Amino acid sequence: MLVPVVIGQQLSMLKQNKLIKVYLDLVLTPTFVYSQLKDYDRGNIFLRERLDYEKLSEPSSLLSKIKKILEIINIDLYDVVEPKFIFDNDYYVFVPDSLYLKGKEKTFLKFNTSLESDDYITADNIEKLNIYNVYLPYVNINNYLIDKFKKLEFYHYNTVLINKIININSSYMCHSFIENSDLKILFVENGEILFFNSFSYKSLDDILYYILLAVKDKSLKDNDIPINIYANKKIQEIKVKFNSFLKNVSVIEHDGFNQIL
Repeated sequence: MLVPVVIGQQLSMLKQNKLIKVYLDLVLTPTFVYSQLKDYDRGNIFLRERLDYEKLSEPSSLLSKIKKILEIINIDLYDVVEPKFIFDNDYYVFVPDSLYLKGKEKTFLKFNTSLESDDYITADNIEKLNIYNVYLPYVNINNYLIDKFKKLEFYHYNTVLINKIININSSYMCHSFIENSDLKILFVENGEILFFNSFSYKSLDDILYYILLAVKDKSLKDNDIPINIYANKKIQEIKVKFNSFLKNVSVIEHDGFNQIL
């Protein structure tokens, strides 16, 4: 039998939820925002939400998506102990340890993107590769999240992705990540990056073209490099098409950012 919940009970339930301590993970890209909540005591994921949209680039528009996903998961009902924000954009450059100078980040990034005099630039240290990922963060979103949660841990998505791959396999290999309309291609050998780039694509032919182009790059040893392709749809179609052009290809089904976090 269904028992109606009265207002007093609703308020009591809200207060109880507010006492639940959680880890919050937010991932923002130009085409979707993803959130997950993990139990503070055991680290188990108990809530996931994803919001897809047409490609955006304006920070103000992206901030509205952050606000929307937080509203969807009713974040105000929880005690967020550790908020983590991971975002993806093209405003980055890799700098070797030997060249990196703290406080001089603009010097490196200005060759890759247009910068304003007051832009805030920061960097993630990818220790196992002895490089820094220098990038332009979304300051407006960072400020909003800090105001809301009083603290924030944030990273560029490329940092998280590369660290994940290097921890699993640093041997000679190509990793290609397909997500919505974006493609990332990473070549590693013995813990060193041989090639990394991001591309926009519209079809599987585009993806194949970019991978073939990267494989034929003069800095790579040969065309027999093992290639892992990570995708969440069209798995069989990718296998059939790509095996006709590439040797030693493995297509791995994955659920995007869920496996990177």
